[in-house]
Amino acid sequence: MKYTRIILIVAAMVILSGCVSQSPAGSSPSGSGITLPSSSGPLVSGKALPMDGHTVHNTGNTTVEVWIDSFEIGEVQENGDQELTIYVAAKNTGEKPVQLVWFSKLTDMNGKTYGGIGISHGGNGARPAVLQHNQTDMARDYVNIRSDRDLETLKKGAVLDVYFMEKFADDVPVSDIPDYHTTWTIDAGAIR
Repeated sequence: MKYTRIILIVAAMVILSGCVSQSPAGSSPSGSGITLPSSSGPLVSGKALPMDGHTVHNTGNTTVEVWIDSFEIGEVQENGDQELTIYVAAKNTGEKPVQLVWFSKLTDMNGKTYGGIGISHGGNGARPAVLQHNQTDMARDYVNIRSDRDLETLKKGAVLDVYFMEKFADDVPVSDIPDYHTTWTIDAGAIR
């Protein structure tokens, strides 16, 4: 009983700190894996939104509404990888134009992650057009899935974290520190 409590406390600390590691290739995770948070489950930066949820991010300069549009599975490439495309939409509800870049990270029910800051979309992230006041754009981001087994696990449900950075000028590199962060719970069957 004492051993079980210690394991639960350590697992909770790992999940809450955002440090989820991937199992080495060829091994299977022990136990039943992590439990996907519900739309009311606590996460690092608040609560996970349901898959159809919208949220508004405000900073001193901008106000942007974001939501998931859709997912798309690509063809298997020569190296065996398969792109999983994530379309996220953003609407500038503020007064000033805003340019965003975002990176997507999917976490499956076993805790394995795909993508992230500096990784998704070949390390470049999604890059929509400059958003003028009241303008909406959707941008394509993608993560690489390395096996059919991984894809099947993601189809059972996942957590999507999207990290948004403001881009101030073409000649200024995008920061690797997000200005906004949104977490959504992806329903089983949504990735198909």
